[in-house]
Amino acid sequence: MYNSPAKMILALVLLAVSCVLGLELLLCRLNDPELYETIVTPVRILYHDTRSQVKGYAESFDRWEAEQVKARAAMAETQRVEAEARRLRATARRQSRQNAALQREAERRQKEEEAYAAEMLKNAQEFAQLAGDPSIREKLEKADPAITELVTMHGQEFLTGGNMTLCYFNQGDAQWAEKLFGRDPIGKYGCGPTALAMVISTMTGNLVTPEAMAAWTASAGYAALHSGSYLSIVEGTAKRYGLDCASIPVEEASADTLYDALSTGGVLVALMGPGHFTSGGHFILLHGVTLSGDILVADPNSRENSLAVWNPDVILSEFSKSRWDGAPLWLITAPLGL
Repeated sequence: MYNSPAKMILALVLLAVSCVLGLELLLCRLNDPELYETIVTPVRILYHDTRSQVKGYAESFDRWEAEQVKARAAMAETQRVEAEARRLRATARRQSRQNAALQREAERRQKEEEAYAAEMLKNAQEFAQLAGDPSIREKLEKADPAITELVTMHGQEFLTGGNMTLCYFNQGDAQWAEKLFGRDPIGKYGCGPTALAMVISTMTGNLVTPEAMAAWTASAGYAALHSGSYLSIVEGTAKRYGLDCASIPVEEASADTLYDALSTGGVLVALMGPGHFTSGGHFILLHGVTLSGDILVADPNSRENSLAVWNPDVILSEFSKSRWDGAPLWLITAPLGL
């Protein structure tokens, strides 16, 4: 325990002094209690004062430690709140950026839609399906009745020749000319429903008049105010009555294109531009080919046009420039078994 004799001697001396002092105090207490009290009272007071001070220091330390714990907890809570605030600010900034991006995308789409609508309006005005004089007027030679003619059976007109005998309607006939297609009269704007009434009545065997067709197609949303029909009327009506409808590309079309399409036994719905049939836009039907290679036409606005034969080059050159919803040429056929 002690590494040197000096330390051992010092320890023994202190022990001896303590024993001597303790013995003297004991003898003093026995022989002279008053002197004993005089000696130990300051020591006792110093002990109690020191103990009280130590207790006070301990209590102060406990309070300080508790305050430190509270301070650390408060600091931790403050740091948590600040971190949450930073997270919320970051989320808000991110959401703001996303909202700005969405707003830009919405504005871009709106501009595109407005441009598309303006283009559609421009084309609708330019190619409005309004019955009137054609851009090109010339005397037509009536076809030989053996090729095509209009005959009336049971009060209904039929156009002979071609792939089939067509149930013929004219949009200007008095019985429906003033009836409405949407908010416009059939006589002026109803070439679309009138042409399709011919197709449906012929291919299904169920008579559907231009008035009935105009009512249904308008209710289905195909009537374009002061412009005639939306071009989707062709495919939509064919589907409604269970017929097959296919658009035929015309960018590289030729007479053979028309011949091949009509060889299927169907009817071609053609949207024409300014020329022999219209000065704007107009639906007609191509329903056959003659032995000489001419095209047979059913024009819902002209019996004269319907009784003439047409050079395919004239038809090809006067197709409408519209290219929406399958325009300007559709082939409608009846499925097997219909």
